[in-house]
Amino acid sequence: MSEVEPKPEPTGVRGFVAHRSGLWLEILQMSLAALRANKLRSGLTVLGVIIGVTTVIGMVSLIQGLNRSMARQIQSFGTNTIYIRKWKPQLFFGEFPDSLMRRPGFTPDDKQAILERAPAVRAVSELTLLDQLQPVRFERKETRPTFILGTDDAYQETNSFEVSQGRFFTAEEVHRRGLVCVLGNDTYKTLFEGRDPIGRTVRVGRVRFQVVGVLEPKGRFLAFNLDEVVMVPFTTLTKHYPTGLTTFLKRGEVILNAAAASPEQVEDAISQITDVLRARRGLRASQENNFAVLTDDAILDLYHSVTNAFYFAMILIASIALLVGGIGVMNVMLISVTERTKEIGLRKALGARRSAILWQFLFEAMTLAGTGGAVGIALGLAIAKAIDLLTPLPSAAPLWSVIVAFGFSVAVGLFFGMYPAVRAAAMDPVDALRYE
Repeated sequence: MSEVEPKPEPTGVRGFVAHRSGLWLEILQMSLAALRANKLRSGLTVLGVIIGVTTVIGMVSLIQGLNRSMARQIQSFGTNTIYIRKWKPQLFFGEFPDSLMRRPGFTPDDKQAILERAPAVRAVSELTLLDQLQPVRFERKETRPTFILGTDDAYQETNSFEVSQGRFFTAEEVHRRGLVCVLGNDTYKTLFEGRDPIGRTVRVGRVRFQVVGVLEPKGRFLAFNLDEVVMVPFTTLTKHYPTGLTTFLKRGEVILNAAAASPEQVEDAISQITDVLRARRGLRASQENNFAVLTDDAILDLYHSVTNAFYFAMILIASIALLVGGIGVMNVMLISVTERTKEIGLRKALGARRSAILWQFLFEAMTLAGTGGAVGIALGLAIAKAIDLLTPLPSAAPLWSVIVAFGFSVAVGLFFGMYPAVRAAAMDPVDALRYE
């Protein structure tokens, strides 16, 4: 019976690759075995990495969720809405600048001029509002303090608000200062609980309004619930609440919203509105605009400037936590090198190369930090999901945040594990075997 000849070892490139793959696998197995032998110490070591990665994943998930929610909410106002304001939305630190407060506002005559001289504009609506939220009452029921908005019949067209019951008020009702109102969906539910509200009378302060319609649900916009609102003709609001209007508007002034004839004509509409208002205000070519004409992008830019501040704070907190975690990894790896001095000496005496020793300890450090990163990712995703389920705040964890967080945790292990690994690889085998 002939003996089975041993299978020859692969040679050439295939042999080199197979040898290297086996070496890396062996190094990884040794690294995992070393970490399993000291579970408690390893867990405490990567606590900083876990905290840092959890912070990154949790905050990114929350901010990304808010960004997506914000974009959807702004789009619900209408993609061709143009906002005409005294100033561009921006962050102010300290008191509000007097120079902006002194800017002239807009009047119904400005609306008429825009409609006549800006062909790319389809509609313009006038708005004003009460300075303070007001409870709305019906019989014995009362809402929470509610946003009271004065506008006109064009608001539906400029801001894409639709009614689910009844109708919106008419141009005639705006002109004769009619005591009519349209309720937001939540306001309607609080006061009427499914009953037919059309034709009923509600009170805002001392003024009674007849309900002519109910708005479709809109949801929240930042801190505002758009379904907790009462809309009335702006002429009625200025007549019955002359001293209660917002301090940003002087008597006779209004806020203007406009709608372009089509999404493709938004830029043309902005240009035409700007030209009309500059001409009406007598601004010379060298003078800057003393007003702002903007779209949803300006609101998103302002929002992103706020969230960028949160990103900066998140990066700072995560960096400190990862630094602490990295120092912990380096410390425990130095202890591990000291404890395994004889093992290192024996491996070197048996022919292990310096690169093999170096990579063994680097793999241990990266595995240690990477495991902490994986735990942090799981905790961050769990926290983000809990926030999404238990609070009104949305969350969304993008794949890139998971990849970046895990990559950083492994990089921390690589960076802080380098010194202990180099120290282990540089040991003299004779001195290492004599170590007590």
